[in-house]
Amino acid sequence: MKTYILNTILVLTAIMIFSACTIETEPINYGKENCAFCKMTIMDKQFGTELVTLKGKVFKFDDLSCMSKYMKTAELHEADCKHVVVGNYEKPGEFIDFNKAFFIQSENFQSPMLGNIAAFDRETSFQELLTMDSTAKNITWTEIKELFK
Repeated sequence: MKTYILNTILVLTAIMIFSACTIETEPINYGKENCAFCKMTIMDKQFGTELVTLKGKVFKFDDLSCMSKYMKTAELHEADCKHVVVGNYEKPGEFIDFNKAFFIQSENFQSPMLGNIAAFDRETSFQELLTMDSTAKNITWTEIKELFK
């Protein structure tokens, strides 16, 4: 009987430990949560970004410029993160993995901290916008990090 109880406790403990170790992104509570860098309230679903460290700590930002500056200041690199996601400009409130996103910088975007960079999950939308907006230019993640030091 003692062995049965002990085994049950061990199994339940193992289940709790492994289920607690899931490291995932969290939805941003727009209008209620603050940017981890500039401390402004995160309002715009087209530009909200998030990173989750390997230890499971979640950081939310109102703009790509804030996330880039935070990573630089905190000496946090992509390799230190389980997830780095950016807001999908065409589907507000949805995230795109930064490695799969197509980035455009344009003065017409008017993002919260005036980084004016939007992320797209489809290359066709990305290409259409580049041809329609004379101020739009393709920008890479590396260029974004350099731009917002």
